Amino acid sequence: MTPEFSRRKPPVTIMAHRGGSLEVPENTWTAVEHTANLGLQWMETDAHVTKDGVCVLSHDPSFARTSPSHHPELIHRMTWDEVSRIDAGDGNAPVRLDDVLVSYPDLHFNVDLKNSQVPQPALQAVRHAHALDRVRFSSFSARRLAVFRRQEPRAVTSVGVADVIDLKLRAEAGVSLPHTRFSWYVGLVDSVQVPEVEHGIRVVTDRFIATAHRCGMEVHVWTVNEAETMLRLRDAGVDGIITDAPSLALITLGEHR
Repeated sequence: MTPEFSRRKPPVTIMAHRGGSLEVPENTWTAVEHTANLGLQWMETDAHVTKDGVCVLSHDPSFARTSPSHHPELIHRMTWDEVSRIDAGDGNAPVRLDDVLVSYPDLHFNVDLKNSQVPQPALQAVRHAHALDRVRFSSFSARRLAVFRRQEPRAVTSVGVADVIDLKLRAEAGVSLPHTRFSWYVGLVDSVQVPEVEHGIRVVTDRFIATAHRCGMEVHVWTVNEAETMLRLRDAGVDGIITDAPSLALITLGEHR
């Protein structure tokens, strides 16, 4: 190995946000196929649960925004039989989490647990598909993720907002991370997923990236849709970008995992 090659940054992981919502209807079978056809390893998605306990891919609590019929009923108030009659946005029924895990055995999914009713059905779907090794669970709620980890110690997750804030404050203050506070991240939590800027505060800084890496976590940034930003974040050392424009990301970055 030459010295020049050894100093190269590893490729940035490209995750298709909702399957690439600037390119295809979000969180649909078409979006899943689009992600797979691009050769990407990861699709970022969201999960809600029906009245009878079926996990379906949807960012919103209903299909009012994404369905051509603007179906207003909340997902958790419908059975899967009722949900299955809705056009999710691409002419097909909404995607069940268990079905997509079985139908695309080589694809990895970053699943956002949208409310407190979702974790257990989602876990059952993933276990049924024997897919724990290719699903990462995420949520804004640190408490929801903590409960989830206790339910399934083998599950890999990101961290919630409370932990992101803690990590950010410690990183920028230069405070050493106490072993008892963050040591459990290693292995159990593989990433911190954040916006580059939130409420005018720059979240992703050199110190933040370095601190996350010392904790054994990758840094994934959302939602990155401009080529210039993709290149800047890559050069800053982030490990992944979550984008609505995965085709642009592939062209811009020229490499992916």
